[in-house]
Amino acid sequence: MEKFRFEKSREGDVEKIKLFGYLENSSGAELKKLFDARLQDGALKYIIDFSGIELISSPGVAALLDIGSRIVDDFDGKISCYGIDSHHLAVLEMSGLFFLVAQAANEAEALKQMKE
Repeated sequence: MEKFRFEKSREGDVEKIKLFGYLENSSGAELKKLFDARLQDGALKYIIDFSGIELISSPGVAALLDIGSRIVDDFDGKISCYGIDSHHLAVLEMSGLFFLVAQAANEAEALKQMKE
């Protein structure tokens, strides 16, 4: 299994984060630090690409919920995601993540959602 890592890029005012590997407790904390830093810099629009994720543990799901709540509820930001396989989609759906995060079919659709 691939060790967790992420790649970040920016398109206009949208932060794009591509996730890889195993999202668990320590990697969730690493991801929360990334998003907190970007929020402090004023970034409010995010696209998360899950296509490189192999596995998400319960603490990883909890980290995603914390990140979503912080961006949407605390900062009135927006998040869209894509590339989630059917297994992880079911888990994230049951967790309630999609009350905070919009789903998109691909990056182009996610970018379009950020403009709405």
